[in-house]
Amino acid sequence: MFHLTFRRRTSPFRRHSSPFSPPSPGVSLSSPPPPPQPPSEMGRAPAKRERSPPPPPPPGRCHFWLPNKRRHCANSPLPTSQYCGNHIPETAAGAGRRVPCPVDSSHTVLEENLEAHIGKCPQKKQAAALAVQPYYSKGVNSGGGEVGCGVTSAEKRAAVYRLTEEEFRGLLEKIRSVHAAAAVAMRESYLITDACDKWMSGQVDRKVPYQEKHVAQQASIVGNMEAFGLLRRSNAEAINGEDASVGVEAVVEFGAGRGYLTQVLVDCYGIRHVFLVERRSYKLKVSQ
Repeated sequence: MFHLTFRRRTSPFRRHSSPFSPPSPGVSLSSPPPPPQPPSEMGRAPAKRERSPPPPPPPGRCHFWLPNKRRHCANSPLPTSQYCGNHIPETAAGAGRRVPCPVDSSHTVLEENLEAHIGKCPQKKQAAALAVQPYYSKGVNSGGGEVGCGVTSAEKRAAVYRLTEEEFRGLLEKIRSVHAAAAVAMRESYLITDACDKWMSGQVDRKVPYQEKHVAQQASIVGNMEAFGLLRRSNAEAINGEDASVGVEAVVEFGAGRGYLTQVLVDCYGIRHVFLVERRSYKLKVSQ
């Protein structure tokens, strides 16, 4: 690794070892020093780029910016604020302090309502209903042995962050070697059928805030379903929105989430008998 240091000359004259006469004052025959070069990839890490300010939120949306998702919150704002109930600043007038729910930390509640919320939290009711099912066995998929017993996910992440660069590279090499020995070669298949053209071009009236990557993902899943023979239809039938599926009486989607995949089947393939199974209660579901 080489570091170049450039010193600024304070004298207007330059020394010359040439046998010719020196130049007149204020005139230099030598070229100016080159500008400093940026450090190489193996040198110092480049300075972090300043992120551009977020764009204005869409109408009727919460103004809270989600940096990891690079979009605004999809919830509707409160009548008296630019933010929804989950993201209203604590400094706002009348806003109380919000704390994570001890039953399910994925949502927060007002600290003053915490005790009352625990008794009626939907996640607590779902967990209690699941525990009495005959097929339920707590921790059945958690793995055996004493390895990692009692270690939380936060502690595991902290242990990774404490690794030195050499230790991390060694761990990465172990993961790659195990993956190469055990993994099966994966084949990527990105298929977009003609039936999904109106979805890809935005001709469908979407009442939920889709992202373009989600549209392409759902359309490719449907395209692969047709390639495997699960869906069969002609272009004309798909455009007219008729039930063009052959031998498909109903579609059942387990772990449906917000139901975007089934919505593509309904809009692009005309399938009308659909059943969505989802344990969690999501906002912005297509059924709404």
